[in-house]
Amino acid sequence: MKVGGNYAKFENVGDTVSGKVIAIGAHRWDDGSVSPQITLDSADGEITVTAGQVRLKAALAEKRPNVGDSLTITLTQIEKRAGGKTLKHFDVTVSKGDGLTASAPLSSASSPNADLSDVDPAVLAALKKQLGAAPF
Repeated sequence: MKVGGNYAKFENVGDTVSGKVIAIGAHRWDDGSVSPQITLDSADGEITVTAGQVRLKAALAEKRPNVGDSLTITLTQIEKRAGGKTLKHFDVTVSKGDGLTASAPLSSASSPNADLSDVDPAVLAALKKQLGAAPF
């Protein structure tokens, strides 16, 4: 895995980043789409992960990391697609700040008891639009 500036880049199967979530935000791409952006406090210092890949975005929506949680992301497979494109597959593990590991299923409705106060509203709106449902 390369870290360009403070940004993680997953290039090879096995590339892993892990640390404590210290910020959750959004990155707006040139085409207007928005991806979640998570900053981790890792052994190598602060590293920002931008979830532009569809499978990483979905995995993060499923696991629902929050500030204070421990997060590990590993690139597990690079699938070759038509037209020279690739689809990257990730394993995402979240250990909640209370020590529990998250394994929540992806659902089409958000939990009415979910505390989203520390999640950037732009991230929630963009993910809801792209996924067709509330992500958290």
